[in-house]
Amino acid sequence: MKVLHIITGLGDGGAEQTLFKICKYDIKNNHIVISLLGPGKYYSLLKNLGIKVYCLNVNYYSINKLFFLIKLIRLLKPQIIQTWLVHADLVGGIAAKISGFKNIIWNVRYSNFKIGKAKLLTILIVKLLAKLSFFIPKSIIVVSKKSKKIYENKGYDKKKLIFIPNGYDLSIFRPNYRKKIIFRKKIKIKKNVPLIGNIARFDPKKDHSNLLNALSIIKSKNIRFLCVLVGSNINMKNSKLMSQIKKLKLAKNVKLLGQKKNVTKIMSAIDLYVQSSRYGEGFPNVVAESMACETPSIATNVGDASIIIGKTGWIIPPNNSIKLSKAIESAIIEIGTKKWIRRCKKTRIRIKQNYDINIMLKSYSSLWNKVYNTL
Repeated sequence: MKVLHIITGLGDGGAEQTLFKICKYDIKNNHIVISLLGPGKYYSLLKNLGIKVYCLNVNYYSINKLFFLIKLIRLLKPQIIQTWLVHADLVGGIAAKISGFKNIIWNVRYSNFKIGKAKLLTILIVKLLAKLSFFIPKSIIVVSKKSKKIYENKGYDKKKLIFIPNGYDLSIFRPNYRKKIIFRKKIKIKKNVPLIGNIARFDPKKDHSNLLNALSIIKSKNIRFLCVLVGSNINMKNSKLMSQIKKLKLAKNVKLLGQKKNVTKIMSAIDLYVQSSRYGEGFPNVVAESMACETPSIATNVGDASIIIGKTGWIIPPNNSIKLSKAIESAIIEIGTKKWIRRCKKTRIRIKQNYDINIMLKSYSSLWNKVYNTL
């Protein structure tokens, strides 16, 4: 089956990563990708897979690009058109409909609709898409159970909303003792000091401030630990971040590693993963990826974090540094015990049973076939 994916852009994001994984691991179908914007991180990665990729470099005044998209769709003659992210759902959905194609699937992944935290244009597009959801797509994929409820409340056609969670290649995300030893030597951490990790770009919704405050409480109790922070703008040039670290006297307890291409070695090396988000999460990939590496997680109750973790880790309220510190303290106390070893094993088992890459591919393929065979 020929599946045409229309996505807003190909930068470093969760939707882009999932699209890449589908193109990489799904060998049963023929995939083509159209990016409404220019090339990003996944452009060259997709091209290396042999995937045809078109970049339209659309802007708000590119009416001619809409007509080009319509012509391109007709030229490619896909059997399924799947759009990704709200802007592509709108532009790609309308172009596909005008082109005469009916087998259209939206993939909605946006979960932050609060005024002041979301762009007004995005909120308006979502309201428009809620109306169009009854006419344009045959199905609408959501990546988290909580976002499914959000879109139902926003007025999307409830009958079309299909939950398909992300999937992971467990041959890549797996425990690796050798990587653990190498990484710990590299950052010069003592053997028995617990290593905490957080992987997130510097953004208000990721709430690094919450995590740092919790770590400060831990330090005040004379509990030994080291925390590595990884992500874009997580470096010493970030004056706001450095100011809080200095104020809380955490310079010896926190290492800023910046953005890393290969985070699997970090996830395998850390003892505990902490997700401190305040809002805006749908299906946090890093939580599932760390668990696949047998690294237990603590996460705020945002998005589907609680569903991913289950009983293998800790779920605490967002924006509550005291409760976050207590969860971290409980985990640190448990590290190295038989209970901890069992917990580590259970984290990977949970991901394998629920979020293996093959489960996701089967769900997508099944939906495509169902849509294609529906009159």
